[in-house]
Amino acid sequence: MKKASIRLVAAAMMIFVSICTCSCTKKTEEPEEAGLTPEEQKVADALSVFASMPHPAAYTEEVESIKVAIDANKLEFYNDIEAVIAADTDDLLFLIDRTHIVPEDFEPADLIELVKNNSYPLNKSGMKLRVPVEAAVRTMADAANAEGITLLVSSAFRTYDYQKMLYERNVKQLGQEAADRESAPPGTSQHHLGTAIDFGSIDDSYAETKPGKWLAAHAAEYGFSLSFPEGYEPVTGYRWECWHYRYIGKPAVALQQKWFHDVQQYMMEFVYCYKGLEM
Repeated sequence: MKKASIRLVAAAMMIFVSICTCSCTKKTEEPEEAGLTPEEQKVADALSVFASMPHPAAYTEEVESIKVAIDANKLEFYNDIEAVIAADTDDLLFLIDRTHIVPEDFEPADLIELVKNNSYPLNKSGMKLRVPVEAAVRTMADAANAEGITLLVSSAFRTYDYQKMLYERNVKQLGQEAADRESAPPGTSQHHLGTAIDFGSIDDSYAETKPGKWLAAHAAEYGFSLSFPEGYEPVTGYRWECWHYRYIGKPAVALQQKWFHDVQQYMMEFVYCYKGLEM
């Protein structure tokens, strides 16, 4: 499989998707707001693009509250998001969903195979994660171990072909509609990034286990974000998955919590549009 750096593929994706879905570049026909600094204007432009992205009608009020808070504090937000982007030297802030996809040959260049260790158990051999993610999950697992909690890693990086097999199997077993609620079509799964981990039993019961409760309370402290929170299926495209965490780094988690109602999808969409202004 041809390996590609996340930075190069991200640039290609942003160009492709901006043409095919929505434009994340500044609209030249729109006048700049009077009295704004260049930094504040950039935030205002990104807000305009973010607002134009499709969001479920039932979440209009929540999205509007995000916009209002950012609009009222443009410079503070600018400083926050610029710091997060500058800190993201590992290209973790990568928007992937049913609209923003990766090619069949996509594979992060810094994947390493997970091996038996004293920090976290593995439910199968051959799993891989990106280097910074493995380091982060090891640190988090050690902290959990200190409290008598064991974090079982059950699924990590997936190739396009493997995800295709899983998706087609789920469609066959569950039917199209049910499968689409909990299974990503190939090219759209966070697991392609090598930064997402499924822990434990990979079912709803995990939320009530000690490890599941520990992760819900502490994962953010180590840079992990719950990708598909309860009650946000129309926003994320997937039902609640209490076991699925994505590593985005501590600064990004803080940004998500402060400005985006702690919803990863909202933050990733905004960062995508914000970066697109520079293209």
